Amino acid sequence: MFRSMLLLLAIALPLTTLAQTDLTISGSGKLFPIAMPQLCLQSGSESATKEAPRVMARDLDLSGYFQVINPGSYIETPGKCPGPDGFAYSDWSIIGAEGLVRGVVTGSGRNVKLQLFLHDVQRQKAVLGKEYEGDLSLVPQMAHKFANEIMQFFTGQYGVFGTEIAFSSRIGRFKELAVMDMDGSNLRQLTNDKGLSISASWHPAGKDLVYTSYRNRVPDLFSININSRKIKQLTRGPAMDLGAEFSRDGSNILLSRATGQDSDIVLLNSDGTLLRPITQNNGAIDVSPSWSPDGSKFAFCSNRAGGPQIYTMNLDGSEVKRVSFVSSNYCTSPAWSPNGDKIAFVCRADRGFQLFVVNSDGSNPLQLTSFGSNEDPAWAPNGSFLAFATTFGRGHVFNIALIRPDGSNLRQLTNSKSDDTQPTWGPANQ
Repeated sequence: MFRSMLLLLAIALPLTTLAQTDLTISGSGKLFPIAMPQLCLQSGSESATKEAPRVMARDLDLSGYFQVINPGSYIETPGKCPGPDGFAYSDWSIIGAEGLVRGVVTGSGRNVKLQLFLHDVQRQKAVLGKEYEGDLSLVPQMAHKFANEIMQFFTGQYGVFGTEIAFSSRIGRFKELAVMDMDGSNLRQLTNDKGLSISASWHPAGKDLVYTSYRNRVPDLFSININSRKIKQLTRGPAMDLGAEFSRDGSNILLSRATGQDSDIVLLNSDGTLLRPITQNNGAIDVSPSWSPDGSKFAFCSNRAGGPQIYTMNLDGSEVKRVSFVSSNYCTSPAWSPNGDKIAFVCRADRGFQLFVVNSDGSNPLQLTSFGSNEDPAWAPNGSFLAFATTFGRGHVFNIALIRPDGSNLRQLTNSKSDDTQPTWGPANQ
């Protein structure tokens, strides 16, 4: 729906300009200072002049690469309309800005057009420009898209701003599914099952989730459309179906199916019908499957050798390999990175449960957290962040947070007084 309502047009800038820029982001930990003044209003909605910079500022701050300069230090009058070259770069260099985002708002009624530019303050030139047009309600999405363009300009990787994170949120005695933008905004409740709605996973098209619900007092698999809220039951029976995850093409679902004391990984068609079991009915507990990006393997948690650990396996059940070689006898919740090179999981350590990342073959383990309890890692669609549930070492209430896969840039997204857990990150739609 978003693509059909939003017209995207690139403003022509000379390629030599882009190639000659001195703007860089270093890996030294120094944040890149950037200014986001109020946009110029030529016609249409005044609210867009403030909302777009606010959204972009939040995005770039969350990235951990930028220092967004406080607007209180700006010399220029807010909303000034000087024309493309009619402002003083010295007004921005004197406050320490190296990057500057300016723009113009035009429109009529509900229609709005944003022209946005990234300027190199030191070289005194525009280095990036885009134009967006659509309904007034789409201004945040337009701002997210330009923030993603800025990320690509600096890092070579398109950003994930504007993507969505679904999670399970405790509401009274129940757990319901909720969804929000990845910056924590636009939060809304999806289900009203008045039971346990848990373990959600996105369809790769980004419009549906599969999840486990006890709405019929039996843990079956359901799907829900995030726009219409229409719910469809996919599995029926006495078995416990948990941890469903769509394949990258959306044609299959992996999940753990528990009967009695045994839990095995099974492969379903996208409509919930059984295709085949994968792990053997050998008394072990095999749970939490996570696809590799190419669909040939999956990671999962199993107690087949004693305490729960993380393993990988081919989709045909062959080549089982343990990958959780860390100082813990209890590891769970694997998540295979979209780039295929990393697996994140959680292990008991440091008087709680901590987040770890390893190479997909189990080498080079890295502990990301060392405080409180942390659960349910989920990768951003480009692998740049992990979303997870954490207590931050402050009591027992879980909230959703972001962290980079190197353990830096921890940011809290939700502020629940009960519990927000089991995040799942939706796909990117450029």
